[in-house]
Amino acid sequence: MYRTERDHTAGFTLGVISGAIVGAGLALLFAPKSGAALRSNIAESVEPLRAAIAKRYQDLADRAGVEIENLHETVDSATDVLEQRATAAVQTASRKLRSIDPTA
Repeated sequence: MYRTERDHTAGFTLGVISGAIVGAGLALLFAPKSGAALRSNIAESVEPLRAAIAKRYQDLADRAGVEIENLHETVDSATDVLEQRATAAVQTASRKLRSIDPTA
């Protein structure tokens, strides 16, 4: 499930970047403005895109950190359960061995 989300996110990000590049290229071709004015407009329009990409990246990084923390908790919990079961199994085997051979 996480891999599918990551694949969709990568596709979305690639689409946004590609769209921005194509849009900028079309703006250059069809703009009746001077070069300086055009560059200024492009810089102004790219800034929100840059901010959106940075926010999305931060959101993904935060979510990945939460997922790793959850994984650590799950592993710790599973390890505790495994240790308890192993201890119980050893104690049970020891009791059974003593009931069969009291000198053991």
